[in-house]
Amino acid sequence: MNVQIVNSLVEMVLNLSPEDQILFQEKLSNRLREATTHKGVTSIEKAEQFRKWAAQFPKSDVNLCDEALRRENIYDARGR
Repeated sequence: MNVQIVNSLVEMVLNLSPEDQILFQEKLSNRLREATTHKGVTSIEKAEQFRKWAAQFPKSDVNLCDEALRRENIYDARGR
């Protein structure tokens, strides 16, 4: 273990603004979560994790009509 590097990193983080410290902590947490979440996980397990993640969002019965899904109605005609 390299204590000197760790101590230097701690000092660097403490010298950041409070907002930057929060951003650093969020990014570090995300990277650690990604590393542990996908390490040794099979594709079936990843799919199940995705399903669980998607299930947390609210359900909606709102559907778009077929007319709204037509290509010419999706894109602005003036942008062509």
